[in-house]
Amino acid sequence: MKDRIIISVSTINGTRHFNISKLFKRNAIIALWLLLFGLVITAGVIDYLLRSVDKSQLQRQHLSQQATTLRQEIALLQSSKSELEQELNFKQDEMLRVVNRVGEIELALGLEQQYQQDLENRLDTASVNSVARQTMLQLVPNGSPLEFSRRSSRFGLRSHPIVGKQQHHKGVDLSANRGTPIYAPADGVVEVVRPNKQGYGNLLKIRHAFGFSTLYAHLDEFKVKSGHFVYKGELIATSGNTGLSTAPHLHYEVHFLDRALNPQNFMDWDASNFDLVFEKERSIKWDSLVSMLETKASTQLLLSSHKDVQLTATSD
Repeated sequence: MKDRIIISVSTINGTRHFNISKLFKRNAIIALWLLLFGLVITAGVIDYLLRSVDKSQLQRQHLSQQATTLRQEIALLQSSKSELEQELNFKQDEMLRVVNRVGEIELALGLEQQYQQDLENRLDTASVNSVARQTMLQLVPNGSPLEFSRRSSRFGLRSHPIVGKQQHHKGVDLSANRGTPIYAPADGVVEVVRPNKQGYGNLLKIRHAFGFSTLYAHLDEFKVKSGHFVYKGELIATSGNTGLSTAPHLHYEVHFLDRALNPQNFMDWDASNFDLVFEKERSIKWDSLVSMLETKASTQLLLSSHKDVQLTATSD
């Protein structure tokens, strides 16, 4: 009896007795604990799953935001790509124009490509030659010193219009109204300003670079004084009819090392026919002058490049 438990249940129908052994009791208790433990485990699993779902939703929202940000960045990158492609196309067109322009400059300067050069070397060569030419046209007399109606007398042997004898005419006579402006054909310094009523009349002489000089005779008025430095195109005098002259005109001479040259060759010389004076005046060592100017221009270009590099390095 000690190993059994009797449970009595009374109803209107009578009393019923249930015998429960101790082993059954123990098993029931174990089953209850297992059930309770299972419930706890299930609750824990459910809580874990709920937390996992919440975390997954948060991650999903975060990934959605990242995807939206990435789409926006992709759109910006595509826009930047389009802009860069347009800029690249523009730069390519610009480079093509530069190359074509360099070719035109080389053609105008008479530069022959004996071997393939990159664009930078071609630009350097064109720059050097361009600077050398500009320097020559700035410092060596070229172009007409005034607007004239006709050339009344040429350079060389002629019959003097007043004396009547055959004489060597050292310049050209350019017919122009009295008071016509006369401009310096190159940079230089005024060497002589001489008022006179005989011979050349009012005379002006400019000493230019590299041994060149120019002389102007039969002038009306002087616009500069002796010792003044003048630049190409500066007003220096006006034409007149002073001295031994039959009508208003300018007597114009060009000298190299005090030797008279034909002024017409220098009057016809400009940037559009740069080689003309070389062909007409072969007694002058033009190659030496051009080589000197190109060397100077090349040195200046090199110094300028070094200066740009230093400034870039300093700014960086």
